[in-house]
Amino acid sequence: MRRPALIALVLISLPLVGCATSAVDMAPDRPDAPWIPATGPDGEIAAGVRGPAEQPNKGSYVLPSNRSLAAVPPPAADLERRRPYTLPELIDIAQSNNPVTRNAWNDARNAALAAGIAESTFLPFVSAGIVQGWQKFHNEFSSLGVNVTNNVTGQGNLEVLSIQWLLFDFGERAALLDVAKQGSAISNIAFTAAHQQVIYNVSLSFYVNAAARARLTTARKSLRDAESVQTAAEDRYKRGIGTVVEAAQTRQATAEARLAEVQAEGAAQNAYLALISAIGISPMTRLTIADISRRRLPSSLTESIESFVSKSLARRPDVLTGYAAVQASIAGLRAAQAEFLPKVFASGTGTRLSGSKSLWLETP
Repeated sequence: MRRPALIALVLISLPLVGCATSAVDMAPDRPDAPWIPATGPDGEIAAGVRGPAEQPNKGSYVLPSNRSLAAVPPPAADLERRRPYTLPELIDIAQSNNPVTRNAWNDARNAALAAGIAESTFLPFVSAGIVQGWQKFHNEFSSLGVNVTNNVTGQGNLEVLSIQWLLFDFGERAALLDVAKQGSAISNIAFTAAHQQVIYNVSLSFYVNAAARARLTTARKSLRDAESVQTAAEDRYKRGIGTVVEAAQTRQATAEARLAEVQAEGAAQNAYLALISAIGISPMTRLTIADISRRRLPSSLTESIESFVSKSLARRPDVLTGYAAVQASIAGLRAAQAEFLPKVFASGTGTRLSGSKSLWLETP
């Protein structure tokens, strides 16, 4: 019986190896030819499916267009277009809509769940299983010249319930729990750092946008002044008071002012799009940004640079993350040391066997 079982094992393992080697067909055929993937009805790339053998666009390294990804997100419906938004309001919108904060929140939740899994190792491990068997036996024999058929059927169930509890492990589980808790703290710090980064990006983009709008206003005013000077110079030239050089110079100044206005308008549009991108909403959204041209500058800083450095060292997310990482490493060292020490378990197993068997004889 062993030899047929061994032969069956070899026959089963050979197709598995063949499947592993055939998976290389999903890779590009040649290093100097483009990859032509198989696509679905909307143009999405079908993973794990070999593309067409023919390459109609040979030499073109352009991926297929996925039409489900081509849609631009619509503007936010809960935002008013005509109402001017201040910086605190824009920061609040960014914290609610920016995907960076949501991803950091999900990472923090996953780290907290990992800490909960590590804490569950202090509880006993309970497992249950059941094995069911069925057998049928058929035999024919002759007794005293009479043919007798012997039929035997039987069935049985084996139910097993086991419990295992790690009572003492020299602090290995506690150290691993500390590692998981420090990981959760690091994720929470990263969550706060993500919000701080969003606040910083929105604030910086807000003031850059305000400066760009101020430069645009100045450029438009300069253009109006240049046009007024040009009109006056041309009027003087028509009356014979001015010169042609003076008129030409004013026309040149007007052209330069018009170019400066176009450049300032483009810079203002770029600054607005940067602000929208920092907020994390659709680029199709049109918002009115509050004017801060009349805002007074804050008073001069009275604290010393040493105090700012001290506060930065005590509050910066990267410094706090590094400190938590050191604590996690120390806990991981304790867990590695405790792994070499003995452990005390308490285990128990309960079984229950039930079954039935039937026997009958048949004679002609």
